[in-house]
Amino acid sequence: MPLPRGSSRAAYPGTCSACFKDYAKGEVITKVTEGWGHSGCAPRQLSAAEREFARNKARIKSGEMFRSQKPSGWRRGASLSSTRPAR
Repeated sequence: MPLPRGSSRAAYPGTCSACFKDYAKGEVITKVTEGWGHSGCAPRQLSAAEREFARNKARIKSGEMFRSQKPSGWRRGASLSSTRPAR
């Protein structure tokens, strides 16, 4: 059975650099943040849709609006009548 992409079998026993648990010789390991470790300890890659969603969420939280590209006048906990005046 082929190994997952970016993985290899351990040539010698070692310690996972993410969870600090030991792995045996011949176990499937992959590159993690600071070295090699278990495949389950590697950070999951986001799909294109998940990356776009995260970008859009950050834009919304920063107050940027999509259509007009202007900061929102809406304030959390305030009614629409108490927002700052339009320019």
